[in-house]
Amino acid sequence: MQPKEKGGLGVLNLQLQNDALLLKSLDKFYNKREIPWVQLVWWKYYQGKVPHAAREVGSFWWKDILRLSNLFCGIARCTIGDGSTVLFWDDIWMDHILSEQYPRLLSFAKNTRALVQDMLQADELENQFQLPLSQDAFEELEALQQQLTALQPPQSDDDVWNYVWGNGSYSSQRLYKLAFSNVESHPVLRWIWKTSCIPRIKFFAWLILVDRLNTKDMLRRRHCNIQDDDHCVLCPLGVVEDLEHLFFSCNFARLCWQTLQIQWDEQIGLFQRLAQAGADSNLPFFMELVLVASWEIWRIRNDKIFHGKQPNFSTWLANFKF
Repeated sequence: MQPKEKGGLGVLNLQLQNDALLLKSLDKFYNKREIPWVQLVWWKYYQGKVPHAAREVGSFWWKDILRLSNLFCGIARCTIGDGSTVLFWDDIWMDHILSEQYPRLLSFAKNTRALVQDMLQADELENQFQLPLSQDAFEELEALQQQLTALQPPQSDDDVWNYVWGNGSYSSQRLYKLAFSNVESHPVLRWIWKTSCIPRIKFFAWLILVDRLNTKDMLRRRHCNIQDDDHCVLCPLGVVEDLEHLFFSCNFARLCWQTLQIQWDEQIGLFQRLAQAGADSNLPFFMELVLVASWEIWRIRNDKIFHGKQPNFSTWLANFKF
């Protein structure tokens, strides 16, 4: 379930979309918006506690929301106010997560779930650790003290949670897109959705590109019972009907492409083949030509299999022009 620009069909991942919408409640909660339920929950359950470090309390609705706090803390960075809503070691409030930056020092910490507020207000930072420290841990303590000394004084009494996309405004749409930010797809997969073809042809083209079209070869691979042989019905060569043969090397397909003056380099992969031919043709409607021509080849093939009609190039050409 990936977006179209990432090579998918654009069908929503409902679990991810639901979580993204529910995180709006945590955005209001952690930023202590002037909303009655937010103020009530903070006052009743979290006096001096960080919600995602405390045991589950409250209604079943609130417990379900709070279980998304790990996801929230993974996309949010806190600008420190009083430090009462942020874990010193595990939350993002410095340039790096301190538990990852100072792992040896963390192993000596008396409270690994300490608040930022507690650590910054401590009279002596050394008292927050089990002494004596190892040499490595002592060096990390010195580095941590220098880092804390360089902190700018807070500009607000309340902690402010901002997001990895660069501002303090939460957006479920941005979170949804962020989940697919590391997914790479070939440009050809994006081209098909930008064409002027009708949706069914775009979907048909997507099935070809991801090798999911139900050719005879695909049906064999899916262990479907094919009553006749798996040979191509558009030519008498007795070749297995797969994507490569049906749309490129079949004599019927070759005649179609010659008519459209499209040359394919069959020695390279499908994506590179389409990109190269598109660049060579320099036609703004190249993908429309290819998609419609392939669709009509598929229809001629289906007419032979399901209706017994003989493959006819003139029929293909008339359908293509129409």
